[in-house]
Amino acid sequence: MNKAFFIDKDGTLVDNSGYPFVIPSDKILTEQVLDGLKHIKMKGYLLIIVSNQSWIAKKKLREIEVEDIFKSVISKLKESDVIVDDYVYCPHDSSEGCVCRKPNPKMLLDMAEKYDINLQESYMVGDMDSDILAGKNAGAKTILVLTGNGRDFVEKVSADHVVENINALMDLI
Repeated sequence: MNKAFFIDKDGTLVDNSGYPFVIPSDKILTEQVLDGLKHIKMKGYLLIIVSNQSWIAKKKLREIEVEDIFKSVISKLKESDVIVDDYVYCPHDSSEGCVCRKPNPKMLLDMAEKYDINLQESYMVGDMDSDILAGKNAGAKTILVLTGNGRDFVEKVSADHVVENINALMDLI
């Protein structure tokens, strides 16, 4: 079986400092993530981006625009020698009660089935409570990063690990 790092996009991989008023773009947190992502890949983990994208449901972005942002992020990471194996996102708003939106584990479970991933040997990394809860609900280990909104959730959620940013994963893995 494979092992994976499921990583949230906004606030974890890319800047979301203007959230919720500014839609996160494809501006990668280069100094905080590249070395850690390379280390994860070197250790044999799949890298899968898992993200809630309620901007679609809120009619602030069209799905094609969200797709373009994801493709740009993946392309920029590839230029830095980081290969993203896949990505998945939930286009729904929290008020819709869908089963795929984090903290529900459906996106992780679907990717685990698609790639034959052992969730107990895998990690969910994010900057919000919904990321950590999705990982726990899927049976993965969890890592809260303090980039993005992470500092707001240190006392509110019980992650297996709390780190400054993705680069700090080099000390854990």
